[in-house]
Amino acid sequence: MMKNSIKYIQLILCLCVVSACEDELIKLPLDSPSSETFYSNQAELELALNGVYTGLWWELSSSVPPMYQLLDVASDLAFYRGGSEIGVFARGSHTSQTGMFLDTWFHFYESIARANSLINNMHRAEGKVSEAFLIQVEAEARFLRAFFYHWLVELYGDVPLLTEVPTPDNAQIGRSSKSEVLAQIMDDLDFAAQNLTPRAGGDKGLASRAAALALKARSALYNGNYSDVIDATQAIIQSGEYQLYPDYEQLFKYVGERNSGVILDLPLKIGVKAYQYGQRVGTRNSGTTSAYVPSQFLIDSYQAIDGLPIDQSPLYDPANPFANRDPRLDASIVRPQGMFLGYVFETHPDSVMTSRLVDGEWERVPNQDATNPFASYTGYVWRKYLDEQDFPQNIRQTELNPILIRFAEVLLMYAEAKIESNDIDQSVLDALNQVRARGYGVEFSQTGLYPEIVTTDQNALRREVRYERKIELASEGFRWFDLKRWGILDDVMSGVFRGRPVDGYSTIPNAPTIRVDLGYHPDYGSNSDLYRNVEVRLFDNERDRLWPIPQAELDVNDVIQQNDGY
Repeated sequence: MMKNSIKYIQLILCLCVVSACEDELIKLPLDSPSSETFYSNQAELELALNGVYTGLWWELSSSVPPMYQLLDVASDLAFYRGGSEIGVFARGSHTSQTGMFLDTWFHFYESIARANSLINNMHRAEGKVSEAFLIQVEAEARFLRAFFYHWLVELYGDVPLLTEVPTPDNAQIGRSSKSEVLAQIMDDLDFAAQNLTPRAGGDKGLASRAAALALKARSALYNGNYSDVIDATQAIIQSGEYQLYPDYEQLFKYVGERNSGVILDLPLKIGVKAYQYGQRVGTRNSGTTSAYVPSQFLIDSYQAIDGLPIDQSPLYDPANPFANRDPRLDASIVRPQGMFLGYVFETHPDSVMTSRLVDGEWERVPNQDATNPFASYTGYVWRKYLDEQDFPQNIRQTELNPILIRFAEVLLMYAEAKIESNDIDQSVLDALNQVRARGYGVEFSQTGLYPEIVTTDQNALRREVRYERKIELASEGFRWFDLKRWGILDDVMSGVFRGRPVDGYSTIPNAPTIRVDLGYHPDYGSNSDLYRNVEVRLFDNERDRLWPIPQAELDVNDVIQQNDGY
């Protein structure tokens, strides 16, 4: 393991013992009890378990959005201006010494160490707490360990598998095969799903049976184990515990926080843990930096309201490109002529003034979204997870919980697994149409008000589920993993990353070709130079399908091997 964890943190409690807030949020460590006597009563087990939960906070720093969102920068969906190392990876200019890889490696192995220390030592409390409580603690800790290993194997491939706390004599540990780690993940999640029971105060922000099943389905989907996906997602769907929240845009605002469609989220609280999300994502006119922004590729991926790609739909007008589009475009993105905080958002460089609505009256004001040299490089900003309630006082410390697992993902995983198994029935169409109808803000039964999916052709359904994953889950960190498992990373990632038309939409003669075979990725052909050249991205398909093992790990561990190409 790394230099700081060769002993695998024998006094792990110095790092992981933390106290819980009344609302189950996690505080910083309060003390460092002896590892020889700890885990001996209910209070200590609860403290240690809360320490394991801190591993859910995966970040490069609190000054940028959580990594679960930033991961889409490594895909065709998003760009991050500035020094973020996820942008270095997106450009293909990373090395094994890029700090993000070490930070992530250490974060998840430190979190696994906390889980293992708890699991291996909780027997000390036997006879002092109920058996049911012990089982619950173990089930939550094993869910979290599986969560951490899920991210490690999907990012790095083969990784060291540790289920016990090593001694100094066996601290150097080689990589286990991905299949071996996946088997442990599934074992942990099966145990969690079988033994997790609802907490008296509710399961929000905590491991639950549904969270274990959903994570099992996600891991199985990423690795082509479709029967496991179907079984796990069916169990969630048939339980009836979760429903899609009716308003897609409000789902990602405070008003929709912890709604009926949220299975697991990342709890935030100002004064405990918060992020500068608004500061990095908002518009320049709102006083923020517009650093993390969506791409033109994503904008052009949204279907027209007839359910057709924009290059095939008679409803699409290149001169008026935002009319007649899937409503999730405006729900997810602030685009030109959209509104945010009363300002008309416009990023054309000639729009030195814009309009602002104040107390029902329009006024003309200077337009920082066009004139500021650090305005959005793509010409768009995210609306998703951007709540006007945070402006101006909380733009540097939002406490809006990012969602880690939600019911819409469960429905899409179920549909995809059934499609890939060529086991297509009405339940597949129902799952897809539930997600689509909610995106249109209507009931599933109101088929005339959204473009219902009716085909049972496997290839056509494969295109539809890939569309839904791209649009429904944008800015939630799924895209890079989807592109990888669909075998199209190389086709999508290499080349010029595009922003809005340089001289306005009136200069664009026709819609780009939408490559439905590449997950609805636009191809601009001879019109490419009419769009902003944000950056050039290089992708090595033999190397960049995995992150490198951090050089700092290789320097202290003689038995671990590097991934190919690094």
